[in-house]
Amino acid sequence: MESFKDNFKVVNGLILESSYGVIDKEKDVELDVTIGYRSEDDYGWFEFYDVKTGGNKWYAEGGLWFNGKELTDYDGVFSLLPSIILYLKKKGFDVSYVE
Repeated sequence: MESFKDNFKVVNGLILESSYGVIDKEKDVELDVTIGYRSEDDYGWFEFYDVKTGGNKWYAEGGLWFNGKELTDYDGVFSLLPSIILYLKKKGFDVSYVE
């Protein structure tokens, strides 16, 4: 797998939650998503933010760890956006860890 960095826009519902419960939620948020991958160390990353406020309301970033083409761990969010999972799947990664 070659290194890459790609950007795309999606619409997704989001929930902000803490140990106290749901803090905020919103349907149909337009997000700007960036995903990158470095083949030399099997490491990837993602970042997304809401287009409407430029990330002032919704923003997240995190890491993606791979063993070859298999996603083995991630951090930064409770669960990965479906669009990130689908993107990685289309790139040929095994994402069964998060499905």
